[in-house]
Amino acid sequence: MRTLVDLPGGPCVIALCHPIKKASRDDLLPRGGGAFLNEVDGNLTCWNDDGVVNLHWLGKFRGPDFSPITFRLETVTSEKIRDSKGRKMPTVLATALSKEDQLAAEARTVADEDALLLALADNPRATFAGLAVALGWISDKGENKAKVKRCADRLKGDKLVKSDRRGTLLLTDKGSEEVKRIRENHQFEARKY
Repeated sequence: MRTLVDLPGGPCVIALCHPIKKASRDDLLPRGGGAFLNEVDGNLTCWNDDGVVNLHWLGKFRGPDFSPITFRLETVTSEKIRDSKGRKMPTVLATALSKEDQLAAEARTVADEDALLLALADNPRATFAGLAVALGWISDKGENKAKVKRCADRLKGDKLVKSDRRGTLLLTDKGSEEVKRIRENHQFEARKY
């Protein structure tokens, strides 16, 4: 890869790597990458939260620090991109988010997490499909179980929910306390005028 840098124009070389299995946001170093990390100038990382991606660095970066760059990912099609049968092929468009858009996306994520906690409290032992229906998370393909799973994984990280041996989501004691807080906030906001 270093030989490519010596080409005319001095191009930047980006090598795509993947982290270990079940990596967390704080563990996005290349798999088996101690020696590799020593050889590169920086390790840029991306973390996707429901179509909002943060690009930053972790572990090593030779150069000035920078704030994370946030993008929204959107699936789009174009008349110019078609397969051999003439069908439009989807591709991904990444759009940089303003600070206001980023704050709105974070608020939507918190609202989704709160909604899932309330749905779990009202529908104990519901399946992912049942929770998606209860929350109205329906896509063209049916219940959006993937969205429920992503949201549940974030709540598991905060120790608000856990899975039993069958994979059913259950509120933890901390999760039950959070449900009480959310309901109290909703009652307070309903009394505002």
